[in-house]
Amino acid sequence: MIRDIFEPDRNQFGRKFPEGREYRKYWEVAMTARAFQSQGVLRDDARVLGVAAGYEATIYWLTRKVGRVVATDLYSAEDAWSETDSSAEMLTDPGKFWDGSWDPDRLEVRNMNALELDFPDDSFDGVFSSSSIEHFGGFGEIRRSIEEIYRVLKPGGVAALATEFRVAGDGEGWPGLYLFDEGSLRAAIFDGLWWDPMSPLSTEVSQATRSAPVDLSAAVAERHGTGIHDWSQYPHILLSHDGHLFTSVHVAMVKSSSPSALWRQRAPELPRRPPKPSVKGRLADLRERLGRSR
Repeated sequence: MIRDIFEPDRNQFGRKFPEGREYRKYWEVAMTARAFQSQGVLRDDARVLGVAAGYEATIYWLTRKVGRVVATDLYSAEDAWSETDSSAEMLTDPGKFWDGSWDPDRLEVRNMNALELDFPDDSFDGVFSSSSIEHFGGFGEIRRSIEEIYRVLKPGGVAALATEFRVAGDGEGWPGLYLFDEGSLRAAIFDGLWWDPMSPLSTEVSQATRSAPVDLSAAVAERHGTGIHDWSQYPHILLSHDGHLFTSVHVAMVKSSSPSALWRQRAPELPRRPPKPSVKGRLADLRERLGRSR
């Protein structure tokens, strides 16, 4: 599937691609494509939304697979992301950023904030976002974006999300980049939302991957402009920076058959998951039970 999606990379690197060029972004996009394929999203009458989509390969590949693709991002913003991840020119000339085959008649590009998606409830058969939500701010802003994705997804629709997962190191990252651990990932994406993961969440990282981290500063220095990136170090899967090790995690969810309006109505009245008791609290409870048993 990577070979099909990343047609320009395949043409440049040859028939063995992606062998020898293991890059986590290839994996992220392929996992989204697999999720959409397995749940029947890839059909001519489907509408798919890209959130903070930049000009990534998923957008163009989907124009060959579904009836309508809507790519959203802060394309009009002039910031550090404009040169390498998004550009105002996407609003007028999206073909400038893709050398492979695609269908321009099926693509709509809109300047839009991921925290305020300008679409009605239950509008899309699929929603994707790759390596973006971690840049939206703190946990509150990220959670708001997830609720917006949930809101605009049709009942039975598929949301496919990739983000950054902290393998080692303390804290939640640094300004501009939120690094999830398993607890914060589950809280941001699953708690209180009426959808189910397509497969169990796995956060295991192999020893082989751990043994070959890529320095983030060096990777940033290598990356410039648009086009195909030929990294000096492969595999390009695990990154290291400021005492942290992190990599990609991908989750795909299927929304329940209930419309967003019902979720919005019922969610406030449903009990929240009780907080996990502290170690001190558990020890106090144990002492009390032991005392009663004497």
